[in-house]
Amino acid sequence: MAEVLSFPGLKGGFAVGLSWQHEETQPSQSALRARALDLGRNGRWCVVHESTEGAVQTGFCEAIAGTKPARLKPLAAIVAGQHRQPWMGLFHLRGDVYWYVAVRQGHAVIAGGDRVGTLEEINPIRERHRALGEWTEIEGTLRDLATMARASKGVSVMRDALTGRWKSQAYTMAAVSGVMALIGGGWYWYDQQQEAEREAQRMQQRAIAAARLANEAARQQAAPWVEIAAPKELMLACRRAWDRQALAQGGWTLAGWRCKPATPTALTIETTWKREGGVADTAPGVLTVDGNLATETASAPAAFLPSSREISSSAEAQRAMWTYAQRNGVSLQLTLPPALLPTDGKTPVDPWLAMTADIGFGAPPWLGAGEGIEAVAGVRLTEISYEAANQTWKGTAKLYATRNGCSLRSER
Repeated sequence: MAEVLSFPGLKGGFAVGLSWQHEETQPSQSALRARALDLGRNGRWCVVHESTEGAVQTGFCEAIAGTKPARLKPLAAIVAGQHRQPWMGLFHLRGDVYWYVAVRQGHAVIAGGDRVGTLEEINPIRERHRALGEWTEIEGTLRDLATMARASKGVSVMRDALTGRWKSQAYTMAAVSGVMALIGGGWYWYDQQQEAEREAQRMQQRAIAAARLANEAARQQAAPWVEIAAPKELMLACRRAWDRQALAQGGWTLAGWRCKPATPTALTIETTWKREGGVADTAPGVLTVDGNLATETASAPAAFLPSSREISSSAEAQRAMWTYAQRNGVSLQLTLPPALLPTDGKTPVDPWLAMTADIGFGAPPWLGAGEGIEAVAGVRLTEISYEAANQTWKGTAKLYATRNGCSLRSER
């Protein structure tokens, strides 16, 4: 069900929870009204959005009580182009309610990729989408959405497909056309206008087809692991952050620590604190409900360069990863991505896949346990963590490899 979000300092509201579908061309007003009738209550309000790459989409939802469609913009259309595709985002709205958005080819919102609900409702959808290929996954809060919502210029407001401005405009245009048909020579002019519109639609179709082909060609050469820091670089950056990390403050002791790459110039450090004689007023970060734990998120400087494009086959990558683990005496769990869902042949498939690796370092990886991991082609650490309760250090990584039957060019 669609909902409205509002943000301080921004006019109007932002609709989330729409149903989106791809359009080959800009749909006519009559087509939108017909589709709204077919969808029943779930399709009364709608919006037409064209991404910067030429992907045309329509979004529908049922009427939302307490507001008007002209005061709303679709948030999914606004945020779709603000991250490198393909990406999926999970944003905490309130309590146990989240907003999920998924964007792929052409920076278009995919079917089911604009949902509001609990994690139990959203997670099955996310898993189905993960099977389509590799994603950049982003998590955030209402504050992050407020920042992205400021870039709403150029995104159309929503309209009522059945009784809104479109219907009255259609009646007006029909009346004008009738009068013009009665004027001498008017029909010829009208016919020429119609032909010009048809030619414009054909040109738009050709442009969209060309953009789709160009995007698909770029997709085949995409290598997201090149934009991720090499394991050795991340370990060095996390080591510098750990060396500056306090272990206790104001009666609160460090219970957990996580170091993740955020951008080429920054790390995200997530710290969990446990109350050891302190009080809530001195707790760093945000308190949990029971008041005995607190979580804190901060940024730390980094300087990551693009990493190697080289990857190997799935079998070779697994063998190399296990060799590293066995030589260093660390525990390892490798998880293959889910099998691809049947498609109609039109949905592009990445020529590579990404396995998940969970590594039990036992000690800080920069003290020896991580030695040699950079020799595994295609492995990228995505998190280094520490749990004080059992004194364990762990790592999470993505292991990229070529998909069966596919090949990648090796140049950087």
